[in-house]
Amino acid sequence: MLSKAAAPLQSFKPLGNICESFCGIHPYCDNINRQITSYHYCSMLDEDRRQCLVYDSDGPKAKLIAVEYIISDKLFKELPAEEKKYWHSHKYEVESGLLVMTAKTMVPETLVETAENKQLAIIANTYGKTWQLWPVDDNNSCSSSIPYGPPQLLMAFTKDGQVNPKVVQERDAYLGISTEQKRAARADVIKADPVLPGADHWETETPWQIRE
Repeated sequence: MLSKAAAPLQSFKPLGNICESFCGIHPYCDNINRQITSYHYCSMLDEDRRQCLVYDSDGPKAKLIAVEYIISDKLFKELPAEEKKYWHSHKYEVESGLLVMTAKTMVPETLVETAENKQLAIIANTYGKTWQLWPVDDNNSCSSSIPYGPPQLLMAFTKDGQVNPKVVQERDAYLGISTEQKRAARADVIKADPVLPGADHWETETPWQIRE
C-alpha cells in the first residue's frame, strides 16, 4: 500500500513518546452493563499528565475506540466541581487487579510484576477522563465497521460485583494472566489513597452522558 511505502519518509514524533501500555475494562457511565476491554497506549506530558490512545485489542488491526486523559490527584483537586463529574478514579481498578500492564511475549512474569506494581502504584492515585468514540454493542465489543454516533463518557469500576465475570475471563485468557492472582499480589504492595470527592459521580447522582 502507498501509505506503508511512504512511512519511512514521514514523522511520527508524538507516537514516539508512548511509554506505557495497560489493559483495563471500562463501563459506560450511564450503563454499567455495557463494558469494553480497552488497551491503553500512553505518553506523559509531565509527571501530572498522561494522554492515552485506546484500542479494542493489541493487534495490528486494532480499532482506535477511545481516548483517555489521566491527571494526578493534585490536578484533580484543582478542577472546578462541574468538571469533576467527567472524571473517574483508578483506585479500585488497580487494587482489584483489573488494570494490568501489557508486556511483550517471553518477558518473565517476575519482571512484569515488578515493573507493573511500580507503575500502577502511581496510577492508583490518578484520575481519568475517557471518551469512547466507537460504540460498544450488546456483546461488549466494537463490531461496527465505522464509529457511529456521538462520543460517550466512560468510567471505571469502583467495587466488587460490577464487572462482568465473562469479560474478565476472556481478557485474562487472551493475555494469559489471572486478575485474582494480581489482586492478591498487590494486596500488601499497592495501597491507594481514598478517592477524592467529586470523582465517580455516577455512583451518587444521575449519570451524565451525551445524548443523541
